[in-house]
Order: sequence, then C-alpha cells, then structure tokens
Amino acid sequence: MSTATLALRSGARRWADDGWAWAQRYRALWPAAGLVVATLFAYNFTVSSLYDYLRLDTPLAYLPLLPFFSIGIALFTAHRYRYAAPPIADRQVDFLIGIPLLLVAVAMITILPALATTYYWTDRPDVLSLAIFVAAGVIILYGVNWLWRIRSAIVFLVLMWPALYVRLMPGLLQHFTDATNNTLGFVVRHLPLGVTDGGGSGLLVVHPASEAPLTISVGSACSGANSVLGFALIGAALLTGTTGRRRNKLLWFAAGLGLVFVLNVARLTSILWLAGIGHSALALGAYHALIGLVLFAVAVVVMLLIRPGFGLRPRSDIAPTAVPVSAVPAMRPRPRWRRIAQYSTLGVVVAFVALADHELMPYAQFLDGTGAPTVRAFADGAPLPHGVGISHVGNYPWAQQYFGSNSSFDRYLLTGTGANVVYADVVRTDDKGSLDAYSLQNCFLFHNYDIRTSRRLDLGNGVFGLLLNYSDSATHARWATVSWAWPIKYHGETYYERIALTSDLTPGSAQAPDFRPADGLQGFILDLLNRTGGGTNDPSVENLYHAADVKLQAVAGELVGVTVKETSS
Repeated sequence: MSTATLALRSGARRWADDGWAWAQRYRALWPAAGLVVATLFAYNFTVSSLYDYLRLDTPLAYLPLLPFFSIGIALFTAHRYRYAAPPIADRQVDFLIGIPLLLVAVAMITILPALATTYYWTDRPDVLSLAIFVAAGVIILYGVNWLWRIRSAIVFLVLMWPALYVRLMPGLLQHFTDATNNTLGFVVRHLPLGVTDGGGSGLLVVHPASEAPLTISVGSACSGANSVLGFALIGAALLTGTTGRRRNKLLWFAAGLGLVFVLNVARLTSILWLAGIGHSALALGAYHALIGLVLFAVAVVVMLLIRPGFGLRPRSDIAPTAVPVSAVPAMRPRPRWRRIAQYSTLGVVVAFVALADHELMPYAQFLDGTGAPTVRAFADGAPLPHGVGISHVGNYPWAQQYFGSNSSFDRYLLTGTGANVVYADVVRTDDKGSLDAYSLQNCFLFHNYDIRTSRRLDLGNGVFGLLLNYSDSATHARWATVSWAWPIKYHGETYYERIALTSDLTPGSAQAPDFRPADGLQGFILDLLNRTGGGTNDPSVENLYHAADVKLQAVAGELVGVTVKETSS
C-alpha cells in the first residue's frame, strides 16, 4: 500500500475521530437538531409556502427569515447557559404540558381545516401550529424550564404568523405611506429635481429634459414599509442578545426605525433624481430593486456599530451556580425499550403531521400570497361545468338588513344538471360575520322547517359544504340543499359568497351517478366531525332524499372543480 494511501486513510480516521468527539461534546443538542429536522419534515408545505413571500414586494417578504432568527437565538441562549447548572426537571409536569400542546398543534391542521373550509388560508393557522409544535417538542425533550429560557426563539416563530400582519398592518401601512409621501413631497419641493405634485396622494410627475413627463406613484408597496418591518424584526432579534437598560434599548430601536425611514426617503429621492436626468428605465428597474437592499444592509450595519453608544453590550455567559447535590434530584437513566417506544411514538406523530400538512395544499389556492382571494364571483364571469347554464330568477333587496348595505341576494336557475329543478341562492357580502350569524340552519329553523339531515360534505379541492334535508310541515314540501362559502374577488375588493344549491323532491326522478368524496385524512376527520359534531341524520328519510342528495353533491363538486381549476391555471 502506498504512502499516499496510508496518509489519506490516517487523515480520514483523524477527521472521523475529531467529528465524533465534536458530536459527543455537543450531545445535548442532538434532540434539538432532531426537532428541527422533524419540524421541517412535518411542516414541509407550510414552510415552502412561506418562502413564496420572498418574491413579494410587501412587508411579508421578511417572514421566511424568522426561522433562522429563531434557531440563532436558541443556539445563542444554549451557549450562554453552557456553564450553568441544569434546571430542575419534573418530567410529569413536562408531559402534562407538552402532550396537550402537541395535540393542539395537530388539531389546528387536521380538525380546524374541515371546520374553516375555504377560509382556512385566510389566517394561516398552520403557521401558528408550527410554533406550538416546536414549543411542545422543546418541553417534551428538554422540559418547561428550557422552554422559558428560549422563549424569545418561540416568539419569533409566532411572529412568522401572517395573520398578525394581514389583520393589523393595512391601517398602519396607510399611515406609514402617508408619512413617506408627505416627507418626500417636502424634499422634492426644496430640491431641484424637476418633480412636481401629480395632484393625488403619492403621485409625482418627473419632467426629464429629453423625455416626456413621467408619473410615479408611491404606494404602500414602494414606500419602504417592508424595510421598516424588516428592521423591526432584525432589531428585536439583536436586542435579545444584548444587555442594557430598557430605556436605552427602546431608544436604539426607535433610532434604527428612524434611520431606515430616512434612508427610504433618500432611496425614493435618488430614484426621482435618476429619472429626472433621463434614466427612467434604470431608475424604475434594476436600480429600484437593488438600492433598497443596499440601504437596508447599511442601516443594519450602522445600528450594530453604534450599540455601545447606547450603553448596550452582548449578553455574557451565565456563570456556574453552586447547587448542593441534594438539591438536584437524581435522574435515573431510562430503559432502552422506553427510549425506543418514546422516539417511535414521536416518529409516528411527525409522520401524521406531515400527512396532514401536505393535505393543506388545496386551501392555498383560494388566496394569493398577499391575502387577496383568487375565486371569481358566481355568475360574474366564473366558469360553469360543461353543459350547465344559468338564468337569473330574481334579486332580494330585503337581505341587506341582514348581510349589510353592500350585500346582495340573487336566485338563479341552473339547467343541464340532470336534476329536475336546481336553484342557486347566492349571498354576497363584505361582512363575513353576517354569513356566520345568519346561517342556513338558523334561517330554516326560523321558518319552522323540519331539518331531517345536517351533514358536512367534502366537495373536493379543499371545500367542505353542508348538506341539509328538510321539509315544511305546513305544505309538506321537501327540499335538499348543498351549500358552501368562500372568499371571492369582487370589484377589486375581498367579498364573501355563500352558494346554496336547492332541489325539490319530485317523485319518479331519475337516479343520478354516484358522487364519492375525496379519500384521505380529511375524509376521516370529516366523518369524525359528523359523528361527534352534533350533525343529524335520520335513517328513515335517507332513501327519500338520496337521489336529490347525490345530484346536488355532483353539481356542487363540478362547480367547485371548474372554479378552482381556473384559479390554479
């Protein structure tokens, strides 16, 4: 054997020994690494969908960075406590807290989607489920005391929840945009940039010497709000690793936000200047995309360098604490079979969560990355199944007293469905709460209808509907109704629409083809909800309503299918 080969093998052996020694040195972090891998595997779709925000020019673009902040904060905290005495652990308390939290995380991506149906993606509970899953994992693996130590890391996972920004930020964004426009207007009035007021909020007219006048709109997407939110998140992460007086921390944080705001105004001013000297294509193209990132990086670096001026310094390590041996309970090593059983159980839970998270994909197609709906309103250009036609029957203005002044209630007649008569009652409103308050069950009970069947249905593509079989005791008329609701885009705004397909039970109607709901985990959850969620199903009328039920389910499934296919194409 040659000398080179022996040297190569010797080097590889030393590298392997050093690597094993390093791994043994940080053996306490093995469960943490396993938790990170398990979370990425279990919430693969959730994490990958968040990274779609990186392509958006909105404050949400910084959310995918928060997991890295969380991991960094957790590692920094673990490093600080490396010499400290291990916290006293009570495994019974840990499991009593950790296991229920784990069950909550699982319920949020299994049961909650079936309850929320197409509205699930509006608030993204799956992201909050991820944070709860990690918190439960930390408690089960390390204990409640360690969760408290790394609480800042868990907070940053919660801050990854888009609903916090979608719900709270529109008003703040408008105030920020107005402040940016007012400041920019003051600057351009006092600088010879060849820019005049365009007569509207955020509109500026650039007058290049050799080109036609150019109108530039400074809206919320271009105002720099994403940079301010980005520094707020990064600055908060940096403050978790610093020590100093709370007042000084707040002053440093406010100074950073102010610096980012000033640099954003400078960025917009430079864009106007560049367009004014005849380089509008460059100003609104590559330069616009690059200068924001450069100035944001400059702001972060500057604020890092001036931390000592605010009396802030990096946190020091936690000093070893002299703890009497009698004060620390002896931890008996767990039997090997118990460790195998516990890790096997966790593996099954992770696989189950991964399956449930993967089945959230259909819900994502009802909203785009900014939270805007993708479905068009019924009879407003929305597609119909092949061979199905609609005709307008009437409009009912009285519905506005229940669903709001901007609502409408229209009835349509569907033809070509294979059923005798199918009506589509469509309620459209900008007040989602009114649809919940005045549900179909409430309306039918108000009219003293006898509801014989109330059951949830899987209409496919992430849409869960409601089947109601009912009769009028006065006229002895019987109907079957399948309804569902979803967010829609209507006149450039977000509205909510409930569609109720209703068919009467005419004797001798032809049997419709069988309609089978989608299989899988959601089908199991749906069946469980029907059995335990208070639904009614009278076996004595099952055969009576069966023909109408399957026809309506088929029509509803086709309507949902063609609509979703249009949004995803």
